[in-house]
Amino acid sequence: METYDVKKELKQLYHLPKEPTLVEVPSLSYLIIDGEGDPSDQAYTEAVELLFSMSYTLKMAFRKHSWYKPFTVAPLECIWDAVEVENRETWLWSAMIAQPGWVTEEIVSQVREQVAFKKGLSTSLVRFSPIEEGLCVTMLHVGSYQDEDASFARMEQYCAEHQLKRSSTSHREIYLSNPKKTEPDQLKTVLRFAVHPIG
Repeated sequence: METYDVKKELKQLYHLPKEPTLVEVPSLSYLIIDGEGDPSDQAYTEAVELLFSMSYTLKMAFRKHSWYKPFTVAPLECIWDAVEVENRETWLWSAMIAQPGWVTEEIVSQVREQVAFKKGLSTSLVRFSPIEEGLCVTMLHVGSYQDEDASFARMEQYCAEHQLKRSSTSHREIYLSNPKKTEPDQLKTVLRFAVHPIG
């Protein structure tokens, strides 16, 4: 059986040029943890670890079930809303990992029980929910997270040139590189925000 990989199934969302482009984002289901504060805080780190723990538990521990289909764990994504750009303690975030289309709330409940029993981790903060962003401007940013402003400026310029307006103050980042194993100037991050036509 072929292994499902969201990065291959939806190449238009993950394999992008280093220039802004317009995409239509379909509905995808995610394991999500919402939080607030600096991304270097322990709360964010623990949220990311829990999301990967649940995703890999689903991948590895349920292979004998009739509903199981092989899949590649998707990359970490996060929606950020910088309430005050200079004050990271006020940042709102929703860290998430996309799940295969066959995953249901019932299956997620089984994963929760397994993670709690085998790893002693509480999953009460994790929610399972679909998100459909629709029309978005997106691009691949190569470089450190601190240098993303230049890429966002190009995305804003693209909007101005194509009569588009951002739908909210939040944006999505998809982390294609492991920051622990990649030099900052080589990090690959997909940047994306929802838009709508002006007029």
